[in-house]
Amino acid sequence: MGSRRRTRTKPQHIQRTVEGRCPKCTTIVRFNVSGPVGDEVYECTGCMSKYHVDDL
Repeated sequence: MGSRRRTRTKPQHIQRTVEGRCPKCTTIVRFNVSGPVGDEVYECTGCMSKYHVDDL
């Protein structure tokens, strides 16, 4: 029985995304979500504008 070599990989970062309508560019796009729960910041992938969860 030989020793088994383990590969060490970095944990993959999962990007949180949400679909919705951007108030600035008025198209349906995916928003990148960042920030803690309850105080999320949505970033439009079309026009790169950032909005707080209360602004939408």
